[in-house]
Amino acid sequence: MTAVLFIKYPNLSPMKHPLIFVFLFTNLIAQRPGDDMVREGVDAFYNYDYDRSITILTQARKDFPENPVVHVTWAAAHWRRNEAYLPQDQIYTNLKTDLDEIEVIYTTLLDEYPDHPEYLLYLGTTRGLKARILLGQKKWIPTLLSAYKGFRVIQKALDKDPNLKDAYLPIGIVEYYAGLSNILVKVGVELFGLDAAREEGIRKMEIAATQSPWAWTEAMSILSFIYQFSDINNPRGLEVSRTLAEKYPNNFDFQVHYTEALLRNGQLKIAKKELNHLNEALPKLTKRHQEWFRSYLNYVWGHYYFLIGEDDRAMGFLNKCINLYNAELDAILANAYLLKGQIHDKKGQRVEAAITYKKCIKLDNHAYAIILAKQYLDEPFQG
Repeated sequence: MTAVLFIKYPNLSPMKHPLIFVFLFTNLIAQRPGDDMVREGVDAFYNYDYDRSITILTQARKDFPENPVVHVTWAAAHWRRNEAYLPQDQIYTNLKTDLDEIEVIYTTLLDEYPDHPEYLLYLGTTRGLKARILLGQKKWIPTLLSAYKGFRVIQKALDKDPNLKDAYLPIGIVEYYAGLSNILVKVGVELFGLDAAREEGIRKMEIAATQSPWAWTEAMSILSFIYQFSDINNPRGLEVSRTLAEKYPNNFDFQVHYTEALLRNGQLKIAKKELNHLNEALPKLTKRHQEWFRSYLNYVWGHYYFLIGEDDRAMGFLNKCINLYNAELDAILANAYLLKGQIHDKKGQRVEAAITYKKCIKLDNHAYAIILAKQYLDEPFQG
């Protein structure tokens, strides 16, 4: 069992990302007392059954206080529930309070069981999660420094147990994020003993997605976003997003990414069916989630109509996405601006296209859409 750093890549959905929320789940046979109960709680919150999840995990903390994963899982469940109901500043305040509480618990457990690899891993996770607040504020260098405080503990856990495959996820995230950053950040990460390369980060996250007993769910979630919006790999993006969508049918975020992956792989008929399902599911979400995900859904509809050549309908949905955008991170917003600029170019509206591409570029969020926007700003999109 393990935990991981929640450092969300700046534009990943929690969308996430994010950000990245790293947290772990498995179908494997329980190895420690309380694993089955914790796993039930994890399944509940991934499927948006937050109150049931918190009830289960709160009881699990009482019944199995030495279970390595239960405390960070409890904090994660509260965090996800808060995201469904509370404004962003209150989410951050509550998250910090919960993390402070469980950091004391893991420190105390390590006093009793020095160098326990899993307790080390979850202590590092807890400290790394604190970087999530800075990440949401786009404070890149403070985010990295805060994340490193968690990483050092996670690295110690991996040194104690080299077979701790779950540790590959937080390490991969830091390496990937550093590979996207400026030279000062890259140098700093390399001084920490990491490989500041996107490719190496992805390789480690793939190990977590395919070999780890607990980290595979979040590893797949992060990779799904990366493969769709950053380092494009459409076939693999579809594989991981389908796995998550099938496992957690009530998770609107997973369903959105699966539908986007279908579009990117040319499976338009299936995507249209999924879009209709998303239309039916949206009103059943909390008010906060509806505000968050309505823009996502408008984007995917806009992308669908763009691909089938109905540019006016696409433009309508993309404008709704942009005007209603209320998510914490903005990779999908960048893609909405990109598609809108492309439609302007197709219509011969070069001035409007240039304005829209500049709005995309201004987001400065490392999405691949920004690279394309810079390209089309110099040379118009031809369609």
